[in-house]
Amino acid sequence: MDTIAMTNETIIEPVSIRATIEPIALSRLVPSKANVRRVNAGVGVSELADSIEAHGLIQNLTVRKVKKGKYEVVADSRRLAALNLLVKEGRLAGDAEIPCSVRDDNDNELSLAENVQREAMHMMDEILSYRQLAEDGMAPDLIASRFGRSVITVRQRLKLANLSPKVLDELRTEDMTIEQARALALSDSHEEQERVWFEAPSWNRDPRSLRSLLTQEHVRSTDRLACFVGLEAYEVAGGNITREDSSTFLIDRALLMQLAMAELEQAAEAVKSEGWAWVETSLETSSLYNSGYGRIYPQTRALTDEEETELSALAETCDALQEQLEGYEEGNPAIEAEETKLADIQQRIGDIPNAARSYERQEIALAGCIIAIDHGGTLQINRGYVKPEDREALAKLQLEKAANIANHSSTRTTQLTTAVTTMSAWTRSSGY
Repeated sequence: MDTIAMTNETIIEPVSIRATIEPIALSRLVPSKANVRRVNAGVGVSELADSIEAHGLIQNLTVRKVKKGKYEVVADSRRLAALNLLVKEGRLAGDAEIPCSVRDDNDNELSLAENVQREAMHMMDEILSYRQLAEDGMAPDLIASRFGRSVITVRQRLKLANLSPKVLDELRTEDMTIEQARALALSDSHEEQERVWFEAPSWNRDPRSLRSLLTQEHVRSTDRLACFVGLEAYEVAGGNITREDSSTFLIDRALLMQLAMAELEQAAEAVKSEGWAWVETSLETSSLYNSGYGRIYPQTRALTDEEETELSALAETCDALQEQLEGYEEGNPAIEAEETKLADIQQRIGDIPNAARSYERQEIALAGCIIAIDHGGTLQINRGYVKPEDREALAKLQLEKAANIANHSSTRTTQLTTAVTTMSAWTRSSGY
């Protein structure tokens, strides 16, 4: 018959002289309905079972004898549930002998007394214990398994163990909450942790404010600049990141901005060849330029016969390729090449009508382009902006153009009128 061993750890027990310690078969133990710990009573049973298997039963069960040779567990039914789980999973015999404190006190009073008087391990003790185990070479997943904790919890505790000693002292003396400590752990710099905590006024020490103070120079991976540059390119350039729960932060904002500007400048060089009066780059969105700026717009000409023919042929090829791709089985090595070919064709289909749109050269000489990044982190090439100081010149140019069109129209009308009059006179004189 298996026996669950007791450890030598010191546990505060309810004081009672009406108790005897004796081993009782697990199959004879049943939960008491009077157990007062009902909130979250089933939480963490699996973890507790792992801990009992690894370390033994740290505290004996408190029981009261009932009918038919059974014993009610009147305090902490979670340990009984954990033991039964071990039996269910084949890790413990069903008739294993469990050390029990047999009492005849009021079961509800016993349950309340034990749960109130039990002394929980201080958070700092747990943190430092995990750190020592990690320094001794024990992996987080093994620590989690032996102590009935989740791997995430162990990793979080180890993260806290790397806090500044001064910050840990604040946590030990309970001048800091665990949530505040986790916020400070976002930074690996002891100096930064101490600066943020000790310089922040007490009313500004909530976890959210602390995170804000620590990350004001950090950039979330979902930020448009981070999306534009890309996490991989940032790390290749030597940028560091930090993670908190499900969030990732880029620590080096200056490097990120430098990489983004380099990409914008590269795009600007290609646009300058179009002949614009100026080309500017901005890390902000182009919407900031809307105030006070004028715009010019391209004119669209009709497609030539050659362009119409090419578009028609490209559309047929595109349809055929898409149908062919749909027929491929997943993993076919030909898919990648065909998809590349399809993308090239679709690009050309878009280029043809774009080529039919053009700006007038005289207007281009007064306008420029803004190369920016939109809210989703995509490159924006915004053509046709006119600076406030050039708007008057643009208006004058457009008025002259309109006048020329009007004069041309008037001259053409006069010519047509003269031709009609002449034809009418000739017709009358000819007797028609």
